[in-house]
Amino acid sequence: MTKRSKRRRVLIVTDDTSVATRVAELLVERGYEASVHRNPADLMAAASADSPDLVILCVAVGVEPNYSLGTTLMGMFDVPYIVLAAAWDESAAHAAAQNGALAFLASAYPNLHDCVPVIIAALERHTELRALQQRMEQVIQALQHARTISTACGVLMERMHLNRSEAFETLRAAARTRRMRLLDTAATLLAALEALNEVGEAGAALAAERDCDRVRSSLRKSR
Repeated sequence: MTKRSKRRRVLIVTDDTSVATRVAELLVERGYEASVHRNPADLMAAASADSPDLVILCVAVGVEPNYSLGTTLMGMFDVPYIVLAAAWDESAAHAAAQNGALAFLASAYPNLHDCVPVIIAALERHTELRALQQRMEQVIQALQHARTISTACGVLMERMHLNRSEAFETLRAAARTRRMRLLDTAATLLAALEALNEVGEAGAALAAERDCDRVRSSLRKSR
């Protein structure tokens, strides 16, 4: 892994570059890669070229935060965003939270240094949450795989009158013979069983329809 790839990447979008540029400088001093973009189009192009770790919507006085840009970036790149406004506004802070922003900060210039640790904390927190989500997804996938294998073993136990250990060894032997993963072998078995059941259901429906036809024919003859 290169040194560049280890650096967290932060994109800042703003109409007023004075504060945004200083924030970028402070982040770079702390080992982050940061760049300032003047409009959403430039920001989207930069995000598409190299997915960022965090986006900062730096909002000037009297400008409404572009929450739709933040939510779009979250959806497209799974990247968090925070709002860095020129002044504190409680209603805007609530709106930012409702639109998925990690934080709403006021960038009064004398306190600009105080904003940077919060920005970094938000970035680290999202990284932790993303890692936790990935672990949860891995656990869920593992459980689903185990359920597929267990269900396939249950089918073999019923059809071949085996105990669970024998059914598992039979399934594993079939996987080795076919040079397939155990999970894929189990899934193939269950898919074949489902197809067989569908054929059986179709046949049963056809037989029932034929029985109805015979009954209707008998009734007509008896009249």
